[in-house]
Amino acid sequence: MRLKRALIVLILILAVSAGGGVLYLRQEIAASHGASGPPVIINIPPGAGVQEILQLLREHDVIRNKYAALAHILIAGVQDKLRAGEYQFDLPMTIPEVVNKLVAGEVVLYKFVVPEGLTLAETASKWEEQGFGGAADFLNASKESVALVRDLDAGANSLEGYLFPETYLFPRGATAKQAVEAMVQRFRLVVAQLQEKVSQDQWPLDLPRTVVLASLIEAEAAHHDERPVIASVYLNRLRKNILLQCDPTVIYALERANQYKGRLTYADLKFDSPYNTYRYPGLPPGAIANPGYESLKAAVAPASSPYLYFVRTDGGRHAFSESLAAHHRAVGRYRALQRRGN
Repeated sequence: MRLKRALIVLILILAVSAGGGVLYLRQEIAASHGASGPPVIINIPPGAGVQEILQLLREHDVIRNKYAALAHILIAGVQDKLRAGEYQFDLPMTIPEVVNKLVAGEVVLYKFVVPEGLTLAETASKWEEQGFGGAADFLNASKESVALVRDLDAGANSLEGYLFPETYLFPRGATAKQAVEAMVQRFRLVVAQLQEKVSQDQWPLDLPRTVVLASLIEAEAAHHDERPVIASVYLNRLRKNILLQCDPTVIYALERANQYKGRLTYADLKFDSPYNTYRYPGLPPGAIANPGYESLKAAVAPASSPYLYFVRTDGGRHAFSESLAAHHRAVGRYRALQRRGN
């Protein structure tokens, strides 16, 4: 193989000998090429050979001498290491710089932005809205990948709650399955971080129920400092066997049945679903959203409080109460403020 490579290089050197031989070849390899200006983006298709790749680079004026580039590739022994994908070349660049980018697989990466508190269906819509693929593909990939969390949640029948909200970077052509796997892997890393901060045997709930509780906190809280207090309210109600009466669980139940009309009514609170915490005691059977780090942290390290009630007030904040009478007064004060504001 080495002899064959040496012979090829020798032939290439002879081919450029009219331009000054070896010195000319070295100059061509080391010289920067491509005028300053907008970056050049080239898609290297899977299975493309060295000659095809060099032709694409030459056509887009990234390199000016295919033979010098081929000589460098063969001398470096990387002819089988050039990776497919979409590349951005910030010109001018030398041949070694171009080749090193292809060998390292430094493809263009695109942001997939997933805010905290989205449901699985809403996350799938983001996948489509941000131009990565169809929402249906994402939902199917999620359904087919539930086994990824079975060691964490033996009863899991959905990845709801386990797709960690984050800004991800994916190359063009990334599949929904790859995105789902990355999001679950990120969830695992976050759980490991929480376990380092708070030993799991000190968590109020096991991991599956922690995820469910965190999703309720995520749906209710708008401020980080209130998340541990909201967690304490739900945990206090669970200990006292009081219905959680969490409005977002009703909304989630209605959305699953395609019956949510954008605003909850008293009739909606009677909707028959195991997710409806106005009707069924305890936590719902699964998460109602994908919680972020702060909500997960609040679920494993809640505040210590006597509160059993809270109501939303101005600015997305909440008034917390220990008794039902105090809660009714807080609700009355907020409604009076609303009337004066109107």
